[in-house]
Amino acid sequence: YVGALQFGDARLQDYKKATGSSFTQDEFKANTVLQDKVAAWHIADIDKAIDALGDKASQYNRDGLRAVAHLGGKGGMKKYVQSKGSYNPEDELGTSLLDYYDKFAVQS
Repeated sequence: YVGALQFGDARLQDYKKATGSSFTQDEFKANTVLQDKVAAWHIADIDKAIDALGDKASQYNRDGLRAVAHLGGKGGMKKYVQSKGSYNPEDELGTSLLDYYDKFAVQS
């Protein structure tokens, strides 16, 4: 995982495919402007997935769902919402989707 938001290779490949970009992980690590560009695309891409869930996502905090998708992928975020949070796997460090949701959900 590299960069400020710790992107894995698969997500960087998603960005490259979506934008026609080409760079190495070392180039990505060294280029904060590129990291910001990928981060903006990443959030916008997640937001599209959240919006596609319609009313099912409306009961959740958007920042929390962004965090869930960042940790568990867009598909994992969709399963999390559709299962009303019962789909809650952990990453290799023991952080669950709910842990990430709770950490990053902005309270209004």
